[in-house]
Amino acid sequence: MTRNETIFYFALGIVNIASGILDIEWLNYVSKPLLMISLSFFYFQKVKQSIGTSDKIMLVSLIFSCLGDTFLMFQGKNPQFFLLGLGSFLVAQICYSGVFKPLGVTNYNKRFPFIIYGFLFVLLLSNKIPKGFMIPISAYATAIMWMGITAAERQTNQKSYRFVLIGAILFIISDSLIATNKFVFPIPLSGLWVMTTYIAAQYLIVEGVLLGRNTK
Repeated sequence: MTRNETIFYFALGIVNIASGILDIEWLNYVSKPLLMISLSFFYFQKVKQSIGTSDKIMLVSLIFSCLGDTFLMFQGKNPQFFLLGLGSFLVAQICYSGVFKPLGVTNYNKRFPFIIYGFLFVLLLSNKIPKGFMIPISAYATAIMWMGITAAERQTNQKSYRFVLIGAILFIISDSLIATNKFVFPIPLSGLWVMTTYIAAQYLIVEGVLLGRNTK
């Protein structure tokens, strides 16, 4: 993305983080959906002249990320919004995996850390999650770990590979912080850490995919 697009996105991220810290609800409601809307717009502007299937899948992922962000804003009003947010991000993770996955490539050394982390984290949550949440959360954990694996197995140029892999890891960290804060123990300034890692993750994934888009 251009320098101005990057500045705009991160400035919007700072506004959103500040709205959470200062508890300015209306500003949070406005700025949070705009994060993924802006990324979607910037991505589309870069690919519109030669848009392909992977580009369309990327845009679907960003749209569902926006839906996930929106639903999660209202989870305090109704627990069902948490599940709707989870479902939206599940679609987003599956789409990201579809973009990242190199056909016929398997590297078990790269898969192992993600599999172990996902298994241990779900095990940690197993005694904390309310009844009825275990299946959707386990499904989501599987999806995001697979997203991490496909990022680790991507075949592309080095800069694109690093951006996407770091982005995927930050995404996993952000979601782990959400689950830990919600089900295990309260994390001081959780909103700050969750949104900082999430904002950086989405940017790095989008920028990394753009950097590797012409890599055959």
